[in-house]
Amino acid sequence: MKILGFQFIENQKIKDLCGKIKKEEKKINFLNIPPALFEKIFKSNYLKQAYSSTKIEYSLISYNNAQKILNYKKALNEEEREILNVANSHLAIQQNLQKRLSDNFIINIHKQISYKLKGSLTEPNYRPGQYRNIQNYLGDPFSNNISYTFPNPKEVPILMKKLNCFININKKLNKLLLPGIFHFVFIAIHPFINGNGRTVRVIEDFLLKKAGYNLKNFYNLSQYYYDNLKQYHLTLNIGRDQKNLIYFIEFYLQGVLNSQKNVFVEKDLLERLYRLHEMLEWKLFDSFDKKILNYLARNNELTIKKAIKLNSRKLTAEAIRLRFQKYIEIGLMKKIGDFKNVKYIWI
Repeated sequence: MKILGFQFIENQKIKDLCGKIKKEEKKINFLNIPPALFEKIFKSNYLKQAYSSTKIEYSLISYNNAQKILNYKKALNEEEREILNVANSHLAIQQNLQKRLSDNFIINIHKQISYKLKGSLTEPNYRPGQYRNIQNYLGDPFSNNISYTFPNPKEVPILMKKLNCFININKKLNKLLLPGIFHFVFIAIHPFINGNGRTVRVIEDFLLKKAGYNLKNFYNLSQYYYDNLKQYHLTLNIGRDQKNLIYFIEFYLQGVLNSQKNVFVEKDLLERLYRLHEMLEWKLFDSFDKKILNYLARNNELTIKKAIKLNSRKLTAEAIRLRFQKYIEIGLMKKIGDFKNVKYIWI
């Protein structure tokens, strides 16, 4: 099968990944999650999604700053505005899942992504909601050579209509494949002067939800792409050069599966933190107690030696053992191992 000039074969690996993803999604949908924990998982993913998508585009913003921006919904500069725009765009698609993919839909997403952004020195005009009117290129980061020439700007509207049409009327392929196919071909077309990556990751999220996945917004692919950034660019570049979708689609599907599995890890962690912070004793703990217990909840185990390193004050090993005994008595940890290899684990 050819999709806008790119070869694609639904091989056995792709079929197996699709089967595993379908089973994992059922497990996620059957999770029994209290409302308070549901909100925490949703907010945690919302933050990681926006943060990762902007970091892929070389944003210098820190995770803590990103958290503050999204909590207060205020942006003081372009970099902060970028992350707020991405977050708002992901939230907006939740209300538009009944819509079909179209030029207008894509253009509106790009407008949201570009809201109040002026652009960089090298790309000064975002042209919010307008396809590019100039030729653009992909440069080789190790030389001054051009490694890839994107389609002529005159071809962009036609190519985008063909891509949208393929996604909307396809009946042969598993719907789970369509978000990845759209992602790859969109980047190969590069329809906008700026904001292509952030825009396509929002639309990919939209198409994934339309396919019946991640409707609770518990996971996201932007974090997976950022955590595997080298491979993300590599699969896009190799696929584009070889006119073959299979490299990126396998990578994309593995990302969906990994992200699904992380939901259970995140749920367990947030349950621990929720339990910890809701305890009556939490308000009585000092800053060192809270630091130690937060570390234990996140890492599952702790040693006296590690606790000494975490402590900014000078506490003896015996003083820390006494604190650990207090945590044991209130049911937060237990001691395992012999004298030389003793460690403390979360219970």
